[in-house]
Amino acid sequence: MRVKQMGGPKMPANPLADLAIPPEDMIHLPTKPDSNSGVLVWPMSETFTMNYKEFSAIYPNYLDSNKTAKLGRRIAVKDALPEPKIQDIHEALVSLNIRHAIQPHKGYSRDASSRWDNSGRVLVDLVGAVESGVMNMNSDGAFDLGEDIPDMDNIENYQNKENKKGGGMGKKQLLRQLAQTVRDLPSRQKRLEEKIKMLEEEKLKAVKAEKVATKTGGSSGGGGNRKKKGKKKK
Repeated sequence: MRVKQMGGPKMPANPLADLAIPPEDMIHLPTKPDSNSGVLVWPMSETFTMNYKEFSAIYPNYLDSNKTAKLGRRIAVKDALPEPKIQDIHEALVSLNIRHAIQPHKGYSRDASSRWDNSGRVLVDLVGAVESGVMNMNSDGAFDLGEDIPDMDNIENYQNKENKKGGGMGKKQLLRQLAQTVRDLPSRQKRLEEKIKMLEEEKLKAVKAEKVATKTGGSSGGGGNRKKKGKKKK
């Protein structure tokens, strides 16, 4: 025998519906771009003909003096420079007349922060770099790709030993040349000057805000509500 329940309060489909965040107030994160999209090649005349899949990758980490060898630095600190951008490397390669392709959404695998901070990499035509005289091959005709640097924070001794035995004449030679070229780029100099100026302005604003807060706090802590003393009327 079935009994049909009648009456009683009607329960909502979702008891927590009133606590839900309205769609217009929700935070919508941008879609992560495809790491293989947005490839730019130089020279642009070879946009549809350049086969860059066999080119060698260069990440900004390779030249960054703020990075350790564990995080990708490929040259000694004295030869590197702080915070090189992918645009800097592109301009340096253009000045050296070396073919390359830019992948702006790539990040260095061993440095998670590079996937959103200073992302991108450049695929470089090493054969063209040899033909232009920017870099040399090893005696056996192979490129020194510089991937055998040990995981240590300081590679100065390793670099000195490598140079003594005649190594480092391949990709590391190109990286040192790129770092030297990037260091003198007018666009980089301008960017660094603007960054310094912006930091100084922010510092001045913070100092002014602190002075205003101190002055306001001092005046309010005084006798703002003090009553004037006077003779009582009889």
